[in-house]
Amino acid sequence: MVQSMADKKTGSDTLTADEPPAARRLAARLALRRRDPLGPAVPSGRHRRVAPPAAAKERTDVPGAVARWAYRHCRLVLGSAACLFLLCALVGLSAGDRWSNGGVIADGTAAQRAERAAERLGAGTPDLVVYARSGRPVDAPEVAERGRRMTELAARTPGVASALSYWNTGQEPLRSTDGRGALLRVDLKGGESETARTARTLVPALRAAASGLELSVSGPAWVNVSATDQAKRDLLRSELFALPAAFAVLALAFGSLTATLVPLGIGLTAASGALALLAAVTRLTPVSVFAVNLSCALGFGLAVDYALFTLARYREERARGLDAEAAIGRAMSTTGRAVAFCALTMAWCMASLLVFPLGLIRSLAIASLVVVGFCAAGTLFLIPALVAALGSRLDDARPPFRLPWRPRAAAPSGSPFWRRVAVTVTRRPLPWALAGAALLLGLAAPVVGLRPALMDETILPRHAEARSTAEAVRADFAHVPERQLTVVLPRTDPVTGAARLDAYARRLAALPGAARVSTEAGDYAGGRLTAPRHVDAGGRHGTLVVVFAADAPQSPRTAALVEAVRGTSAPGPAEVAGAAVHLADTERAVTGALGWWAAPMLSGVFVMLLLLTRSPLVAVKAAVLGGLSIGAAVGLMVLLFQRTHLLGPPAGGGGDTLEITMPLLAAALAFGLCVDYEVFLVARMAEEWRRTRRNTASIVFGIEHTGRLFTAAALVVAVSMGALIAARVSLLVILGATIAAIVLLDATVVRSLLVPAVMRLAGRANWWSPAPRRRTAPAADGSPVPE
Repeated sequence: MVQSMADKKTGSDTLTADEPPAARRLAARLALRRRDPLGPAVPSGRHRRVAPPAAAKERTDVPGAVARWAYRHCRLVLGSAACLFLLCALVGLSAGDRWSNGGVIADGTAAQRAERAAERLGAGTPDLVVYARSGRPVDAPEVAERGRRMTELAARTPGVASALSYWNTGQEPLRSTDGRGALLRVDLKGGESETARTARTLVPALRAAASGLELSVSGPAWVNVSATDQAKRDLLRSELFALPAAFAVLALAFGSLTATLVPLGIGLTAASGALALLAAVTRLTPVSVFAVNLSCALGFGLAVDYALFTLARYREERARGLDAEAAIGRAMSTTGRAVAFCALTMAWCMASLLVFPLGLIRSLAIASLVVVGFCAAGTLFLIPALVAALGSRLDDARPPFRLPWRPRAAAPSGSPFWRRVAVTVTRRPLPWALAGAALLLGLAAPVVGLRPALMDETILPRHAEARSTAEAVRADFAHVPERQLTVVLPRTDPVTGAARLDAYARRLAALPGAARVSTEAGDYAGGRLTAPRHVDAGGRHGTLVVVFAADAPQSPRTAALVEAVRGTSAPGPAEVAGAAVHLADTERAVTGALGWWAAPMLSGVFVMLLLLTRSPLVAVKAAVLGGLSIGAAVGLMVLLFQRTHLLGPPAGGGGDTLEITMPLLAAALAFGLCVDYEVFLVARMAEEWRRTRRNTASIVFGIEHTGRLFTAAALVVAVSMGALIAARVSLLVILGATIAAIVLLDATVVRSLLVPAVMRLAGRANWWSPAPRRRTAPAADGSPVPE
């Protein structure tokens, strides 16, 4: 009788699977009469230590089986991981200078085809721009002789396709306005990695040979070299900041230095493994140097997140009375399953970026896929092995220090603060849902003012040679090479078609935004011929018409000039090349791929969440909230960098623009990270729902038991990604600041306000499934087992 009364007093939390259905229903009705409107489904405070039932049947799911195997073979797992870590470190360091820095121009565009046609006529975009200055005019005999020798040396160097300078062509645009400087334009062979390696050897050789001339270098290949060197220094600087900060956050979260070392070790292993695999991938395809920084920051943050949630669940199961092996098996059967879905979701989000025809985005997507795989593998194998090796030190009830706001017990339990937050929101869900949605929509509003640009030397710090040289060329030359639009007429003879070519050049020179037009027959301005030239030979096919824009290549006026040049009637088939043309075609290609990116990403996440929760409404809700997070991420980026320059000037274009790949990457990362947190939270809510069948109680239970973990996890990711703010390459600053801000916003506003409010409004419809579901009942240890 005493036991029966106790069961009635505590409600369904103490019922076993052997109780008849009538007794369970009676206990549930009695529980509803308690003062706490949420009933017994929301335990608070410490967990009771309950002895596991002798006849409890172990789950045989794959994550639990892997955890038990790794626990029993901890020496083999840890020894293999140590060897793999050392091997990966050696392979990663061996990559050398094979990293690339380009891939920001869309593949397969009309601009690319025009560029190749211009290269065949000797007028392609130069990979190196060497600015040579002298104290005397460049036409002076001694200066001219040095310039010709330097040009010949560049042309003879292996890996150089062509070298054109003022001294071997006499072209006026290659001489500065004061007559004391000239340009050497060098076109290099091979892809971005090959051109960077050639530039590293060619530039020092030119400096040594050009005695008496002051040389400074710019151009895409030298920007690549400078950005690669700077990114390596930034990586070291950011990691030196991120490691101690993450250690402090985890120490506060766990209250145990031993437990803190577990996620840190897994994070370092995942980052080193990703770096090694990316170094191997560079032998097959170009990989951006920024992928190294991203993989280390993202890999460290994700691995720590996964380990944090899994280890917290292990300590919770230990507090319930399970032994170490059973507890880690149980943790992997629940949280480990969520980790697997998180990894698949993040991988799907990043793999969807492969639809964009941009080499930079593809290499960053590959880096993210590699990182996610290492993070998931490290969580599934290393945590059980570390639990076996460290033993009771992971769940010691007497931590070395205790802060005033931490409970005295080291065993993880529900947070009273987050319980109060969840109860407050679920009591009045509609106002909180509207407030959270309004905040995200307000942050997303600046997206309408986004102005994309292509990456150039402005991603480097102001003191970088490639950037300062480009600025000097713009200041000292009347017609900057980067502002020219090269029109290739492959079937037009400049002699037999001279009349039609003259009329075409006059029409181009009259277009708004055109400063000057140059052909073999002369120069044009304002719609008329200003400087005629004699054409020596005829009977050949192919000629060039160069249009110099009056404004910067990534300005709106130059963009309009590109469309006008393309729309002007030509004397034959015409192709247009140039930086402004590449921007227009890249923007068009990205816009065309947006639908092919968004639809698979959202549908794939919906399917994965449906498989995890078996609830269509929860999956739809996660996809919608993820979409709001995407808008908020890009809106924050536009607000912080394009409009206000709060954290520095924008990258690319040199004006109020944003490099075109950054919004795409930020959107995919923000969506993936936000859905990651959604998976952990909803998995805990669904677990409680299957145990109690009470919607509001399950919502509050999930927030109460994950709120503290979400805060710590968000801080770790924010620290890891936010450490990139210390970088000198502006692309990394933009990405790191945006992701850090959106993760903190998601872990607070979205998880604590929007998710509980929307799920409370939906009621029991949250858990409706079109497929029949097996009923579950609580086991003696409080965990759901099949009836």
